[in-house]
Formats: sequence, C-alpha cells, structure tokens
Amino acid sequence: MTNTSAPAPRHCIKCGREVGPDESVCEICNRAGMATPSASQYHGTVAVAIVLAVAALAVAASLSLRGVGPYAAEVRAVTPGEPVGYAIAYAVTNEGTKAGRAKCLLVALGDAGERLRTRSTITDQIDGGTTTELVETIPGLEVRPTEVTVSCS
Repeated sequence: MTNTSAPAPRHCIKCGREVGPDESVCEICNRAGMATPSASQYHGTVAVAIVLAVAALAVAASLSLRGVGPYAAEVRAVTPGEPVGYAIAYAVTNEGTKAGRAKCLLVALGDAGERLRTRSTITDQIDGGTTTELVETIPGLEVRPTEVTVSCS
C-alpha cells in the first residue's frame, strides 16, 4: 500500500493562515512581496548574536578587573582566641592600582607540617597600593600551631 495522504499544512509564522509548502509568510502579511529569510538564516543570526554577546561579556569582565591585585599577605601574630582556637593577626596589601576584595586562606600547621585547620575569608575593599590589618580566629585549634600561612588572591 502506498501512503496517499497529503503533507500536513504549513501556517504563516505571523498570523497563522495556511500557506504553501515553500512559504513561511502569507501574501497578506507579506504585502510588499519581499523574500523571507530561511530557517538557517534565522539560526545563523541568533548563533552569531550569542557568540558576540559572550565575547563582549568576556572583554567587559577582563576590563573591570584590570588593576585589581595581586595581593600580598603576611602573618603578624598568633594569639589564643576564645573559646577554643587561635586569633591570627595578618596584613594584606593590594599591589594593584584599583580597589578590590581579597579572598584569603589561613592554614594552621602542626609540628610535622601537617594541616591542623584552615580558615577562608574575604576582606573588605582594599584601595590600590594600600595595606590593611585583619584578625581572624581559626576555631577548634586546641594546641598552638607551629606555623600559620596566609595566601590571598
């Protein structure tokens, strides 16, 4: 048996009227008789727009972060904290030209160089070329760490 059924009717993309198999817009919606773009032209235009938007966002993000950091950090003091832990006094310097916030990781090390505890923190805004003094408590340390390191980015 052969399938003699006609293909499903197509409809105008603007108004919904039935159109021929090679049309996408009816004569009423296309009064000027202009050629309509193909589906691949629509998809190509959208793909190019997406690629350009992503590229523009990448450039904008890069420009907005230019001049911020890098950050230098050093531990100034380690003192007992309350109730259990140690307070770490440290300094962070924004070596860039613009203000920014640094994400810092404090690591308390034991006698054998093993990690006892870590603490991650984010500083307040630090102006370019300036240093700020901070104190963070690493909770849960029952013994004084042999060394505390701090690194900021």
